[in-house]
Amino acid sequence: MNTELLMQTGLSEVQAKIYLYLIKHGQSTPTEIATGVDENRTTVYSAAEKLEKMGIISQKDKGKVAAYIPNHPSVLEGIAEKRLRVVARQVKNLEGNLPSLINYYNEYQSTPGATTFYGQDGVKMIWDKVIAAKAPYYFVRSRYDVIADGEALEQFKKRRVEAGIVSENITPSEFIELSNKESGKWLLSRTILPPEEYDSPVEIDIFGDNVAFINYSKDGMSTLIESPEIADAMRQMFLFAKKHIRQSTNQDELDKSND
Repeated sequence: MNTELLMQTGLSEVQAKIYLYLIKHGQSTPTEIATGVDENRTTVYSAAEKLEKMGIISQKDKGKVAAYIPNHPSVLEGIAEKRLRVVARQVKNLEGNLPSLINYYNEYQSTPGATTFYGQDGVKMIWDKVIAAKAPYYFVRSRYDVIADGEALEQFKKRRVEAGIVSENITPSEFIELSNKESGKWLLSRTILPPEEYDSPVEIDIFGDNVAFINYSKDGMSTLIESPEIADAMRQMFLFAKKHIRQSTNQDELDKSND
């Protein structure tokens, strides 16, 4: 019997050697074990203490000196099952926290190009980038943005106004909350779109050298593209769409909150 099998259950090499030694030789003192497995007594004491806590060996008195005996190998099955449960919890925790960790990594380590963000935290990071850009902000609103963090969204709007960032949006008519007068206070100019014309869960944001696609569907994956050329192309398309919508619709009729 070698140590590899026991090491596969999670024991260290020294722990495996001690357990096999005790199976073969029976009750032994730390000094006897250290000699038998060719390890120093400090290492054996430390490893034996951990093995005892795991229930793999037990301590007995051998005269005035403490000694150890091996417990039945079946105890290893319970230890392995416990380790599996621990690993399963760790995997579940990792799956839950991985999107936030990826967002954190992308925020500080990403290079110009396309970056993917996840969930509400990812949306907030994109909003932070809008504020940091301090450039005119164009966005095509999605009717699905109602699932966004309302408080965070209001804070974003206030920060945008405080930064003096002028915004233009294209928005479905059934999601008009502000009157024209209130829109002016929010530095917002809007073009109203008939609701059936755009029902995607994706919001399109254009600011500075950036284009963001914020996905409000269940997967919550958003993409930020940093490219002056792509941003300029999307800005031109936004303005073209705005012009076309205004020419082909009656904005006053679509604006249910018009003063």
